[in-house]
Amino acid sequence: MALVDLPDDEPDYRFTLANERTFLAWIRTALALLAAGVAVRSVAEPFDVSGARTALAVAAIVLSAVSVVLAYRRWTGVQAAMRRG
Repeated sequence: MALVDLPDDEPDYRFTLANERTFLAWIRTALALLAAGVAVRSVAEPFDVSGARTALAVAAIVLSAVSVVLAYRRWTGVQAAMRRG
């Protein structure tokens, strides 16, 4: 949902800041997952199962991307709900 078609009512700044803090927490988690995926692939010793290290790294990176998308959707949804009252 685009924020441009919403009314110009600004919600209380404390709610906006809380929404932004939550968004940033999701982004911080996504960055940690991304770093974990890179670290697993680059630094971890190979597992006994062939391809397990790569699969684990890809899973962490995909989960990171999904977290970013969900964070943005949640942030815009909450922001729109606050503007609607």
